[in-house]
Amino acid sequence: MINFILCLILINNLKSEKYKISVIIPVYKARKYLRECMRSIIKQTLKEIQIICINDESPDYSLRILEEFAKNDKRILVKSIKHSGISSARNEGLKYVEGEYLGFVDDDDFIDPQQYEKMYEYAKKDDCDFVGFGERKFNEGLNELKYKNIIKLNYSDSEVNTTKYFKNYKNEIWNKIYKTKIIKENGIKFLSIGAEDLHFNLQFYPFVKKHKFINTSSYYYRLKKRILYKRRHYLFNKSEIFFNSLNDFYHKIQLDKKDPILFLHLFFSAYQNLYYAEDLKLNIKYLKIFFNILEKLDIFNKKNIEKMPKDNIEFYHYIFKAYNEKKKEDL
Repeated sequence: MINFILCLILINNLKSEKYKISVIIPVYKARKYLRECMRSIIKQTLKEIQIICINDESPDYSLRILEEFAKNDKRILVKSIKHSGISSARNEGLKYVEGEYLGFVDDDDFIDPQQYEKMYEYAKKDDCDFVGFGERKFNEGLNELKYKNIIKLNYSDSEVNTTKYFKNYKNEIWNKIYKTKIIKENGIKFLSIGAEDLHFNLQFYPFVKKHKFINTSSYYYRLKKRILYKRRHYLFNKSEIFFNSLNDFYHKIQLDKKDPILFLHLFFSAYQNLYYAEDLKLNIKYLKIFFNILEKLDIFNKKNIEKMPKDNIEFYHYIFKAYNEKKKEDL
């Protein structure tokens, strides 16, 4: 009986270590660049990689392309869902992740052959919860070979950072690898109303103990002409859902009790990022939604506000003043 149990434990350990990194690729209307994207992932110098492709009911022949690749590479998993957007596709992909770390690639981008081998090495070296890296942006018409020939990549390590404030990291998810265990244990998922990368990161950050940034530009981000949805209309008509969802998640993990300053910092960072990214220009509608939700928080008080990072405090006073002035105008 003991030997049987030991065998089960050994089998489970072998299974859990089968892949070092899983990569989720949501696919929709991607036929033009999908082969380029898939080749860059298949040719990674890291071989222990799981490639999860989620076909979001693409109306072109993207699914056929994925199936062609999957026939020749057992690491590729192809799943299809009814068309419901990039967040739903990524959430579907999360169900199948077996890798120790998790990365994301968009279906019309591509990556340097060494990217995941290097990122995994850096992550394991210091047991990082996530590792960030840089990207190169290029116009849609520039092909892979021509672009890669003009770039000489240099991977250089950086110091491990244990601060909780994550000032130097962009909102995107495709320029990071994440420790899968944190995502699975805490039920971290994507929200389907826009700014999904930011929302995902703000759920992940409270659990981070160590993180680092690698000085390279190994992700090739194609500046797309195609627009799958109108960002302002898609997100800001539902911004209350965004903040309430974030608030509910922080309460669920009891962040308000464990670290109320971090709670407020991440909450303010959400609004700050949306404010600057979307150029809200102190729109009273969104200011009202934000402050209405803030007023429901037990931790929202002057004592805690003044303990936040300096840029959070300055931003708070700025929008609080604007909010009061806007209210007076409405009277």
